[in-house]
Amino acid sequence: MKFRQNLAVKMLSVMAAVSVLASCGSAPSKVSSKNNSSVPRTATGDDPQKFGAKYSGRSYQQSILSPVASVDNRSAVVNQGDFLTQLSNVRGYSNSITNRFAANYGKITNWVLAGANVNELAQYGINPQIMKGFDGYQNVLMTGYYSPVIHARRTAQGKYQYPIYAMPSYKRYSRAEIYNGALAGKGLELAYSDSMMDNFLLGVQGSGYVDYGDGNLNYLAYAGQNGYKYQAVGRLLVEDGEIPKEKMSIQAIREWGKANPSRVRELLERNPSYVFFKNDPTGEVKGSAGVPLVPMAAVASDRNVIPSGTVLLVEVPDIDNNGNWTGSHKLHLMVALDVGGAVNGHHFDLYRGIGDQAGHIAGLSKHYGRVWVLQ
Repeated sequence: MKFRQNLAVKMLSVMAAVSVLASCGSAPSKVSSKNNSSVPRTATGDDPQKFGAKYSGRSYQQSILSPVASVDNRSAVVNQGDFLTQLSNVRGYSNSITNRFAANYGKITNWVLAGANVNELAQYGINPQIMKGFDGYQNVLMTGYYSPVIHARRTAQGKYQYPIYAMPSYKRYSRAEIYNGALAGKGLELAYSDSMMDNFLLGVQGSGYVDYGDGNLNYLAYAGQNGYKYQAVGRLLVEDGEIPKEKMSIQAIREWGKANPSRVRELLERNPSYVFFKNDPTGEVKGSAGVPLVPMAAVASDRNVIPSGTVLLVEVPDIDNNGNWTGSHKLHLMVALDVGGAVNGHHFDLYRGIGDQAGHIAGLSKHYGRVWVLQ
């Protein structure tokens, strides 16, 4: 549903990867959580332990994936039903993925139906492999994305003056040219919203819902991109000194826009990339694999590391409504079914769902947990 070349950019692109951890070179075999000077830092200089990373008792891991005899987390899997729905969607929409992972899906399904006890993986022939993490200590970065709901009308009226366009036959117009009317009057207007910023963020997510004011939600799917390179406005705001790097989030960008309405267009035009949409009557939010996504049962991954269709046991950090890690993680079963421009290496983008609350949590997500590949 998003693009990287032909899919939409994930949330982290807007934030200019401000939460991605700085790479560390050689690492000690063990890191003491008490000795904070030896703990790798985030790109903003923060201690990743504040965001769910753990080091106590862990050893440095060299390989990308390492087989383990058991999962070192005895918590219950919290989304068994949603995961089975997600697998059902995979089987219904992607023969290629289903055929590739048929045997794996079969034994994992049997395990889930029997209660999904992590102590019983071996009994079902399931072999877990733990991911190295960004730092070698199994701490995997987890951000989030969602499907926004845009308030709009079918024609320009009142405050609804900002068009959302379908794909033109000639698409090589910059964002500035489009804002200046390059596509006006060509019959490409799908909707008119009341916010240029909301339209921009719809493009960042790559798809979303439009509420035309009639009580129904209409799904706009990704149709294409104008061919210009994406420039992260979050990074631009940080570089301009408008928002401190450590405060950068989708919410911070929105708040900046509300406080500086006369400057929003100028900022957005510095990102020449522009996304086009199409009506999708199915209303289904799909990832790059063409499979409808179930909230918190689907992730975007780097396919060079985790191929589409891979089943993951994810230790998701609990965060509160302000983005603070609560000190705990919950186990979720998820399937890699999407990609993203900023999703590289040991980083997953978790699909959070539809609407403002999903977007709020997605925009605050820049936390860490362990991930096991189930094979």
